[in-house]
Amino acid sequence: MQYRSLTRATPPAVEPVTLAEAKAHLRVDTSDDDTYIGTLIAAAREWCEEYLDRTLVHTQWVVRFDTFPPDGTHDIELPRPPMATAGTTTAVALTFTFENGTTSTYSTASYRVDRAGTPGTVKTLYGQTWPPHLRDDNAISVTWWGGYGASGTSVPAAIRHAILMLVGHWYDGARSGVLTGSISKEVEFGVKSLLDSQRWGSYR
Repeated sequence: MQYRSLTRATPPAVEPVTLAEAKAHLRVDTSDDDTYIGTLIAAAREWCEEYLDRTLVHTQWVVRFDTFPPDGTHDIELPRPPMATAGTTTAVALTFTFENGTTSTYSTASYRVDRAGTPGTVKTLYGQTWPPHLRDDNAISVTWWGGYGASGTSVPAAIRHAILMLVGHWYDGARSGVLTGSISKEVEFGVKSLLDSQRWGSYR
């Protein structure tokens, strides 16, 4: 079921790689470019998340739909896996709009959550259906946490190295937005090869 919108409610508290790790990779010894390198790390993480359609470090998302799946026979799939599986970041909230326009938060005892699947899903209870509701733009919303963990070390090594390679690619040759010589405007083959080893395909 296609969602209407996906927004990041709470960004990650840390990046998958630290400033020190990025500077070591770049062989930068001074602090002159620390702020710039930090922005490159964040941009590289976002690029990798988009490419992989995954969440790397714990992030809170809100996804909105116009309606529940028909007849309660289909799960609500949550984008940007994996779902967080430990601590306070396992909280899930599902809200929907009644036909009279009022909004309610659905009791967590009224549905099931599968955090182990890829993607994670919200399901009806066995033999049950979704409640009656208004069918309208953004009438249903689900808030949840995704990511491999709360720290960068939880992210697979291949993804962390791809981020470092992207930071190096941009730091060394892409400041002006125009690359010259033998460097292509496309991200280096090695970066995509690393990330492709972590992809799992589309589910929408």
